[in-house]
Amino acid sequence: MRSGYATISHTFGIMSSLQFLSSSKFFTCRQKYVKFHKAGNFAYFCVRKVCSMLENKKILIFDLGGVLIDLHVERSFAALVAMGADASILTERNCLINEYMMRYDRGDITTEEMFSYIASQLPAVECAAEQRNRIAKAWNMMLGEYAPYKFHRLRELRARGYRIVMLSNTNDGHWDAIERLFEATMGEPLQAFFDALYLSYRMHRRKPEPEIFLDLLAAEGADA
Repeated sequence: MRSGYATISHTFGIMSSLQFLSSSKFFTCRQKYVKFHKAGNFAYFCVRKVCSMLENKKILIFDLGGVLIDLHVERSFAALVAMGADASILTERNCLINEYMMRYDRGDITTEEMFSYIASQLPAVECAAEQRNRIAKAWNMMLGEYAPYKFHRLRELRARGYRIVMLSNTNDGHWDAIERLFEATMGEPLQAFFDALYLSYRMHRRKPEPEIFLDLLAAEGADA
């Protein structure tokens, strides 16, 4: 088995590279081959622990959005602007993306609370129920396409003896839509391709918080 590399995402989320997904060369993750985009002691700690886990337990950890499925955040922003949102507030500095989104991803607020916040950023309307449906549709527009070959690749890896797990920042609203869209596209549930799903809104943690990585490692029997 040849060595290769794992990639640490821009949020320190752990994911495999697309190069690996489309290649027939499987790998054992070793520290000297690991590449990550942002330096720091915590990133280095995660790299070392995950590499050790991969080598000793044959576990591969995949992110979801931007790795296994495409994301188009601009679609959601455009839809909200079309509903009357101020385009200037739909930026990474706005709490729609930061405070509320992070709380939603951690499962600290409900879908209704998140959508109510978004509604507060829009012009008042007579029919709140209709607006809520439009917000839900806009919210899910960022969920992109699935490439079946990636998931077939996951199945091949499982057949080779790897334990395949997902670690993803997501929320209740997106996850419900993801499961429905995936099964409609692939003809079987997303869960069928993984041995375990670690989702931020269920864990009440969010990458890059150290606890989400530590909880995953503990659950997989690879305590720090």
